[in-house]
Amino acid sequence: MARGLFASWNFTTRGGVVLLAVVANGVGTLSSVAPAQSQGRTVMASDTLGANARQAMIDIFSKKDPTVVDRHFESFVQHDPSLVDGLAGMKSFAAEVASSPTADITIYRTLVDGDFVLLHSRYQGVARYAGSVIAFDLFRFKDGKIVEHWGGQESEAPPNLSGRTQVDGPTEVLDRENTEANRTLVRTYRETVMVSLRFDRIEEFIEDAHYAQHASKIGDGIARLRDRIASVAKERGQLYLTPRRVVAEGNFVLVLSEGDLPSGPTALYDLFRVENRKIVEHWDVLTPIPPREQWKNSNGPF
Repeated sequence: MARGLFASWNFTTRGGVVLLAVVANGVGTLSSVAPAQSQGRTVMASDTLGANARQAMIDIFSKKDPTVVDRHFESFVQHDPSLVDGLAGMKSFAAEVASSPTADITIYRTLVDGDFVLLHSRYQGVARYAGSVIAFDLFRFKDGKIVEHWGGQESEAPPNLSGRTQVDGPTEVLDRENTEANRTLVRTYRETVMVSLRFDRIEEFIEDAHYAQHASKIGDGIARLRDRIASVAKERGQLYLTPRRVVAEGNFVLVLSEGDLPSGPTALYDLFRVENRKIVEHWDVLTPIPPREQWKNSNGPF
């Protein structure tokens, strides 16, 4: 992975406080991130697209019928590096699910942004995952069919320090009239706090008293978020992060980012809930990106 594409996060500790500085090297800001919106194309009603995306996954996981792929997918581009490209790859995955009698899916959240649909789900009983996983699946639709897919999965973990799971919490999309304002808020938060590393401004974006954290290794509140960053800094003094795509509907905003973490190259799916112009809740999935020679398709995970 070319590090010239990333912001370099340098960490030093002074008096117990983690100090951070950016080494700018071709850093892209969130203003350059492509929003997952339609580009003037006529799209189906959002509730129909959301229902179609959910039905496609339910048909694969619950009906266990590989032939349903032809009903839901067309001229298909796959970005999940673990899956073969095209309809053949989706049919192979559907056949794998069909061969697992206990396979199932529970869909918790659905966001529709133009012709993009995001599902936040739990997969169960699929052999390749060796246990239950939490998944984000992002689909692009054209003429009612799924034509592109990005996806990340992470093994399900026990409740975090605050007793929250990776999927519980509010699910209803509200405040659709504030979609763009909330998209801008989350973009600005990521740019200010996670790219420019202005942690002194975090309270401008996050409501500390009500900040509910669902990430498996963190608990509620800003202090624990800062502690987690400090612990990551001790593992290795630098992090590299490039936001790639933003998906928003109402009070929910997802940022898909490319990262080079201490654990290696990673696709980061961060879902935020916004209330009264502040971020009040967060879920995530961190998926390791395998070496290029192990990718099952050449499209890349972003």
